[in-house]
Amino acid sequence: MRRLTALVMFVSVGLVAAWAAISPNSAWAYPEPAIVSPSWSLDVEVQAPAAISIEDVDGSIRWFWYVSYKVVNPTDEDLLFIPEITIANDLGKIINAGENVPPTVFPAIKKRIGNPLLLSPVQVVGKLLQGGDFAREGVAIWPAPEGDVDAFSVFIAGLNGETQNIANPLTGESVLVRRTLMLDYKSPGNFARPQDQPIIEAGRREVMR
Repeated sequence: MRRLTALVMFVSVGLVAAWAAISPNSAWAYPEPAIVSPSWSLDVEVQAPAAISIEDVDGSIRWFWYVSYKVVNPTDEDLLFIPEITIANDLGKIINAGENVPPTVFPAIKKRIGNPLLLSPVQVVGKLLQGGDFAREGVAIWPAPEGDVDAFSVFIAGLNGETQNIANPLTGESVLVRRTLMLDYKSPGNFARPQDQPIIEAGRREVMR
């Protein structure tokens, strides 16, 4: 299982890298999912990305982006929810949510949002019971990248059970990809304080990644 997960993540990064090198709005690199998914699917509400500053141990200020979401299991069976969230920007950077994020960031976000039901990226993982009464609210967090980012996309996997075997466009090898929610955003301008950066949703679709 670990080898399979590592392979999927490796290929996913390769696919996103090829996409990011061209344009954050290029969908050609991704195979199309089924019009009607043959597998289970979770309902999700995603809030707009926001930025927060955290004082580091040495007194310096670090900025982080976060996206909060609410997921509901509308199916007739309990499901294991393991979200995998990745960010790709127009600088060609691929960022896995949660990496290089100090433990002090989540409590600060939870306090700002004022939602006592908000779960950390670790707490949100687990069996998701059926129905709205058992909805879970989580958050994806990542460090603000250096440089002027004018567009980025957030990929959320783990919301659907649909998979495909496709040829890796970089190697030609057959790999397993999953139905993934892709959220596109524009962030025009260059601001010293990321929280002042305007964020405009540019579209959302599902891709196999």
